[in-house]
Amino acid sequence: MSTESVATSLAGRLRAETAEAHARAERHALQARMVRGAATRAEYAGWLVQLERVWRAIDGALVELARRDAGVGAMVKPYHAHGERVRADLAHLRGMGVDPTPSQPVGAAERLAGWIEAAGRSGDVAVLGAWYVLEGSANGGQYIARALGPALGLPGPEGLRSLDPHGPEQRPRWQAWREALDVQAFSDEERARIIEAARRTFEAIEGVMNEMTAGAMAATGPAARG
Repeated sequence: MSTESVATSLAGRLRAETAEAHARAERHALQARMVRGAATRAEYAGWLVQLERVWRAIDGALVELARRDAGVGAMVKPYHAHGERVRADLAHLRGMGVDPTPSQPVGAAERLAGWIEAAGRSGDVAVLGAWYVLEGSANGGQYIARALGPALGLPGPEGLRSLDPHGPEQRPRWQAWREALDVQAFSDEERARIIEAARRTFEAIEGVMNEMTAGAMAATGPAARG
């Protein structure tokens, strides 16, 4: 994409202006463990607990925004409701006897979800910044699913749908999402809020993983940590 097109494309600006926050989240040790297929079933299930809370907030906020804004409503497709997929994955893991660690949303996940819900109620299009982060995560999620599935005894798709929600349709659906975003007639101020919300969401996701990691370390005790 040329410099000029990035400047005029909101999707392009989102990618460029959140790159640093995105990279920090991707480099997190917990994320790296999942990418390598080194996370445990309990860790993966604990991550899904966090995702479910945030996706529940996004799914609800998008319903509210779609009621207020026909343009946003046109962006939201039936296949974009991911909360149910995450809940199904969690149910599958629990059926295998997996106890999520942690078993409840951490503070960072609750704060992020609370902000998204409040923004949705007020009709704030900044919600689209959070949606960009979570919807876009499926681009890498499909590769995480390929690594985690064999390592955790999950042949799929059960247990992995939250990571790879679109399967072979991932690329065209993501491209369609980006194109639908770019035709929206947002003001400069709205575009700035969406970008800031995306950056804030990446930082919040990093915070979620920090809290999960800190909780796991506390659970093991100082002796186990050496």
